[in-house]
Amino acid sequence: MSKARYVAYLTEADSVMSVLQEHLDRDFGLLERERFDYDEANGVFVLSDSGVAKVLADVQFVGKVSRRDSTWTWAWDLPYYDSYTQAARQARRYGWLHGIRRLRTSRWHGDDTDGWEMTSLTAHIAGAEGGYRAPAADSSSYVFLLLRNVRLAPVGRRVDSYLKSPRSDQ
Repeated sequence: MSKARYVAYLTEADSVMSVLQEHLDRDFGLLERERFDYDEANGVFVLSDSGVAKVLADVQFVGKVSRRDSTWTWAWDLPYYDSYTQAARQARRYGWLHGIRRLRTSRWHGDDTDGWEMTSLTAHIAGAEGGYRAPAADSSSYVFLLLRNVRLAPVGRRVDSYLKSPRSDQ
């Protein structure tokens, strides 16, 4: 894919992602919630207030940006996300088919903007309702996620009832 086509494709993906994010914020208060958790064991993302789940989504891991060495790493190259990397693997396949190096190279110098761009591209390729950037528990990196099947949580249900994995982040 030529650089001009790549830029046009990325611009389109970013525009679509902006609309998706506006929808999630308007309909689910994505930016208003006190806390988020995600569970790597069952692929669930939970937004909550005062320990009560408010919004649920199925999660796909796209990748992470290290704050230590400014490196982007695709989720398909991170073994602890293996069960929920189908969308990132689709982006990788698309990268091979269309000659987009950043989609098929597991690690490269990157920052927060690159993380959002790869998330937008992956959402565009694999389909998603939006994305989320979450700090890792140790604050060493930001993890980029795709959200699918976004829905309101049943009224009054506690967050911990959704979390099964010992690695759940905050």
